[in-house]
Amino acid sequence: MDKKELIIYGIGRFAEYVQYVFDQDSSYTVKAFCIENSLYDAENNQLPLPLISLDEFLEKYTPSQYTVFVAVGNNEVRTRIFSIFKEYGYSLANYISSKSRFWPNLELGENIFVDEGCVLQPFIKLEDNIILFTSQIGHHSHIGKNSLMSGAKTGGNVRIGENCYIGLNASIKQNLTIADNTIIGMGCIMEKDTNKNEVYTHKGTLKRKISSIQISSRFLT
Repeated sequence: MDKKELIIYGIGRFAEYVQYVFDQDSSYTVKAFCIENSLYDAENNQLPLPLISLDEFLEKYTPSQYTVFVAVGNNEVRTRIFSIFKEYGYSLANYISSKSRFWPNLELGENIFVDEGCVLQPFIKLEDNIILFTSQIGHHSHIGKNSLMSGAKTGGNVRIGENCYIGLNASIKQNLTIADNTIIGMGCIMEKDTNKNEVYTHKGTLKRKISSIQISSRFLT
């Protein structure tokens, strides 16, 4: 069966990763990368496929022929570029890794990326423009559009608002609501609802006043 043709917006390591998994593990074949004119530099392109400017793409590559994926980790930029493609009538692809774990009743918007390390329980809804890296999402949870979760975990019946960022090893207790534009940093444990635009950070790892050699001689021999 012929694969559908896909253009990836983005030029970073994430875009390269996205191109690889779409080609290896989807019904799409990636034909090129594109980027805004202010970042366009075809002569120094280090990506494995041609690079075209966004203006050229919108002029010459029709929505009837090409599907798009926006491979940008920054929520604000990804939202803006997603809106441009929708304005011009393009469909945006989803990637759900065959190596992830999910159920048939998973509800999906557009431009969604679920990597190989994700575990999604039943009755989950993912709105448009969401990225999930190595995250575990509890049953009956709802993630709002333009959000990104990286190595995070939720209990069941959690609602995450729009434009949220949830960092590595953050945990969200069941039945909570994380409001729009919330940032939850690495290692945070969330036990209460949040309000819009709040930022949470973990105290962080402390450097001990002892060397690894001293530790080895005292405890590891």
